[in-house]
Amino acid sequence: MSGGGVFTDILAASGRIFEVMVEGHWATVGMLFDSLGKGVMRINQNAYGNMGGGGGSLRGSSPEVSGYAVPSKAVESKFAK
Repeated sequence: MSGGGVFTDILAASGRIFEVMVEGHWATVGMLFDSLGKGVMRINQNAYGNMGGGGGSLRGSSPEVSGYAVPSKAVESKFAK
């Protein structure tokens, strides 16, 4: 810096440090909210996939229709005593 005294240089340096700290905290808070929003969106898509306009629904589909799971035996025989 040119033309400033020690006091002016100290103020300028502390102003730069403060600016970097504020910018860093805003970036951290922004990333936190971004992660939180993405997590909530993922949970909502898993719970209410047909309402949110995204992804395949994990809830409310029959295994025979979706093709992911095929029952190996009748449900009644699993719970019979």
